[in-house]
Amino acid sequence: MHRHPSVTAMHYLARALLLAGFAFFIVHLVRAGDLDLYIASRMQFIVKCSALGLYAVAAQQFYSAIRSWLDGKNHDPSCDCQHEMPATWGRSLLLYGWFALPLIIGFAVPDGLLGSSMASAKGVQFTPQQIVKPYAEIPPAAPDPTVIDPAVIELPIEKDDEDEIPVAELSDDALDLLFPTDAFTESYARFGRQLVDQDLIQVTDKQFIETLTTLDLYRTAFIGKNIQLSGFVYREGSMGQQQFGVSRFAISCCSADASPYGVMAKFGKASEFATDEWVTVTGKLSTALYNDIEIIQIDVTKITKISPPEDPYVTQDLDFGLE
Repeated sequence: MHRHPSVTAMHYLARALLLAGFAFFIVHLVRAGDLDLYIASRMQFIVKCSALGLYAVAAQQFYSAIRSWLDGKNHDPSCDCQHEMPATWGRSLLLYGWFALPLIIGFAVPDGLLGSSMASAKGVQFTPQQIVKPYAEIPPAAPDPTVIDPAVIELPIEKDDEDEIPVAELSDDALDLLFPTDAFTESYARFGRQLVDQDLIQVTDKQFIETLTTLDLYRTAFIGKNIQLSGFVYREGSMGQQQFGVSRFAISCCSADASPYGVMAKFGKASEFATDEWVTVTGKLSTALYNDIEIIQIDVTKITKISPPEDPYVTQDLDFGLE
């Protein structure tokens, strides 16, 4: 179908502006330091490169618009695949509007962190599914006087340091009972052996998900251990007045696939900390019932207000288990 050259030029120009707009939005996020709010760190290089590609295609579309306008020729991108330009202005506005709307929203709406409202909609995972039986449920082996049987080791929630049993004294057989494995949990068991020997278990951003999963899978081995992690304060109606969640959003690719993870915290002055406020908590690991499910909990001994980190989201450690 033949169109006036000026109409074809306007189509090319609209496409050039949209493509350049998306490229400029990516550059804007990079320069403002807000790309972390949308894209996982490991994907950011690809996104930055895509901005260059968008600029290049936008330049090509702009060149086609100039040629169509000056040469008086119809440069329809017809490839016998029905990829024709919209025939009416209504269809044109509808088509280009679908692309322009998210771009307008991106520039108009202030950038912000995902918080409790999104966490409530998706549901915070306070505990992964526990697929490893605690060592107390494992049939006892033949007694060996040289081995400390962890099945009779009492690990209360709070103990004096001098009463704690040094993990270093446990034999390999005892550790095998503490950290039973199957095909899925071998890496977590190996990681758990490293964590249980630490005086303070610090949940880092790099292995946030893996550490919480390990602590939950082998929770009995970590009862009474000191733990420290950071996140935003999350609350639900079913929580007690002294409880709140210390949560982080985990993303695989971008904020659209974000899933909230967290640990329940118990603190006598919990009401002093506002929902969505970022904190670092330190305390002893225990367990609690939440919605009739046993979950791990931190009995807080110290809590500090902090500013949100530059990269507020966590991702799975792709190198976990490959060491």
